[in-house]
Formats: sequence, structure tokens, C-alpha cells
Amino acid sequence: MEVRRPRVLMLGWEYPPLFAGGLGKASQGLARGLAACGVDVLFVLPSHRPQRESARLEVIGAREWLHATAQSVRRSRPPDSGFRAIAVPARLFPYQRPTGTPDLNAIDDIDLLPQLYGADLGREVAKFAARVARLAVGLHADVVHANDWMTFPAAFAAAASRQLPVFLHLHSTEYDRSGEAVNPYIAGVERNACVRATHVFAVSRYTANVIAQRYGIPPGKITVVYNAPDDDGDAIEQVLVNGPRAPWVVFLGRLTFQKGPDHFLRAAARVAAFNGDARFLVCGAGDMSGGLHALARSLGIADRVDFRGFLRPSAVDRLLASSRVLVMSSVSEPFGLVALEALRGGTPVILSKQSGVREVLGHSLQVDFWDHEKLADQILALLRLPVLGTQLVESGREQLARLSWKESARVMLDTYARVRGLPRPPTLP
Repeated sequence: MEVRRPRVLMLGWEYPPLFAGGLGKASQGLARGLAACGVDVLFVLPSHRPQRESARLEVIGAREWLHATAQSVRRSRPPDSGFRAIAVPARLFPYQRPTGTPDLNAIDDIDLLPQLYGADLGREVAKFAARVARLAVGLHADVVHANDWMTFPAAFAAAASRQLPVFLHLHSTEYDRSGEAVNPYIAGVERNACVRATHVFAVSRYTANVIAQRYGIPPGKITVVYNAPDDDGDAIEQVLVNGPRAPWVVFLGRLTFQKGPDHFLRAAARVAAFNGDARFLVCGAGDMSGGLHALARSLGIADRVDFRGFLRPSAVDRLLASSRVLVMSSVSEPFGLVALEALRGGTPVILSKQSGVREVLGHSLQVDFWDHEKLADQILALLRLPVLGTQLVESGREQLARLSWKESARVMLDTYARVRGLPRPPTLP
């Protein structure tokens, strides 16, 4: 008896090459991992440029696609397509903050929704959910898999017509992003969705504990699925530089409370007092940008700090290949893909103890985000002792070798089978 390949409807709000952070990369990695395991994956996101990554990965521009089909759902799929991505026309912008509370039970009547978010994001959340629900009617999926809170309403809307199981994937929680100053609406969406969901995936034990403690979700309902480095390691190797690296100390991430760029600058001021050559590169954009410029001036290190803004992936690779150390000073970091990227580029990293990535990089320098003195000591050690950085990179790469998106996908497939009895792909041992 032939066993058919399982089909997963995966939802996300960003995807390379258009993404703001690790979520887009992780979503792509998970989808590719599932497809590599023999799963048919339909990835739906609000908007995306048309592209074809491979024979098993097709990305279709939603506006053109829906217009061409008069907003109907194409019921057939190319044989052995493995993976498709479709964008539905809704403008979802990552990390914007809501300013009101929508009635998510009224998603089919989007004209009744008030303006809830910056750039009318509340209407776009509901529009995304409503259109995904229409699209799902013509699909024959086995599972709905949703990545982070803005897709959760769409996940339940899509699942309703066929009573599909809903698996949520939390890459970050509102408590990570905002500390105790949470937006009650976002926290409510996350909490209620986790309660309703068939099962919940978390990117680390750190995040699983947040979900269990903050939202009251039984630990047995949560499975940890670690992120992994990109599969295209050759791209990093091509930009590696020979000879000594510049004494650059790098912060790479959104300039928000969660990522702790202010803690990076306070440690940088201590380093600057003992090392006259070090320069501090702050790469990213966010609502703390203006305040960070002012902080650098008040600390007396404005002439030692370069604010680079948001960098494209190729620029990130070149920067990491030329720098001496990457500092991750996050206040609360569910995982931290940037640490894996740095190690692949040959750059040692200092990890926040308040992070998930430390669970897979046990042999590494780690520090509490608030301990500026210890963080400065670790930075100075790496600047003074290049051999220490080399040892940390070698150890880190050995640990990276145990991570892959295909292995992460296997964990998800095992969970689909264990929780809902879904068939495993016939090609998966």
C-alpha cells in the first residue's frame, strides 16, 4: 500500500530575501527542511516577490496570482512540487505595535475592524486571516503550522473549514520583546492561541519555559525545535579574509529593548578605557536608535562607535568575516541565529545567558546581559588573545555540525505523528 506524502500548510509573515530578522530565515529553514524530508509544503505569507529557489521551492507573487485567478484557489499542484510559497495581499510589518484590540471572531467582516496598529496593521491581520481562510478551502492539507503571533488568527481560520490540527511555532513571545511592559493584546493572542492549539513548538527550552510559566501551557504540550545554520555554508567561506582581523566589536540585531544594545554600549565604554584600538559597530535599526546615539555621547565613546543601520545578508557576511568578536547582549533571546552565523564566518561570539542558543553552544563565553563589567572583560580577552577566539570558533563549529534544518524538520514530523497520528513521509527512515 502506497503511503502518500503529508501536506503542511505553513504560515509566516516574512521570508527571505525580504525579512527583518531571524524569523524569516528560520521560517525558510523549517520549510526547506520539511520539503527535504519528503513533505509537501505550501508556505503562505502576506507579500513576497516571485522567485524559484529550486525544483521543490516555488514562490508566487500573491497579488498577480490572486488577480489571475480572480481570487480563487488553484486546486491542483505541480507533480512532486514539494514546496510552494504563495503571498496573499496583506501588508504585515514585523514588530509593529498594536494600539487597540480587535474582534478576531469578526475576521470575515474586515470593514468592521477599527484602525488598530501602526500602518493599519490590525486590518491587515484580519485581512490576512480572512484570505488564508478562503485559500484553505481549496487545499487538502493535513496540518496548519503557524510561525509567530501575527499568523495565529489566520491559522485557526484556515483550520476551521476542514477541522485541521493547528501547530504553533513560537520564535519569540511578547514577554521576550517587551519584558514586563507587555502589550496585553499581543500577550492575549499568544496565550489564547497556545491554549487552543493542538501543539506548540518552541525554539529553545528557554522559550518553552516562558510559554509554560507565562501562559500556563502544560510542558507536555510543548516541543523544542532548535534552529540551525543555513545549508549554504560555501557562501560564508567565500568571504573569509586572510590575516589579522580588525579590532571590531560588533552588535548585530534590532535596536530594541529585547536585544539589549544599550548594555552593549555600556560594556563598550569599559572596553574603550583599556583598549585604544577597539571600535564598536552597532548594526541594526529600531526604536532605540536615537537614544543609543545619545547614550554613546554621554559615555564619551561617540567617536569610537559606528552605527551602520540595517545590513543586507551579504554585508553581514563580510562584516563578520572581518571582525574580532560578536556580542549578543540580549535581555531575552528565544534563540539567536546570529550567533550561528558568526561562528560559520569564523567570528567568536559572547552569548547572553538569557538566550536559547546557549543550549546548543555549551562551550562558549556567556554572560548575564546586565553584567557590563564581566562582558567588558570577555571582550578584552578576545581582543588581546586571538588564539582564544580561534579555539572558541573551532569548538563552536563542532557543535554547529550537530544542527540542521532537516533534523529540526524530523522533530516536527515526529511530533505531528505522535500528537495526531499523521503519516510520516515514505522517504523518511
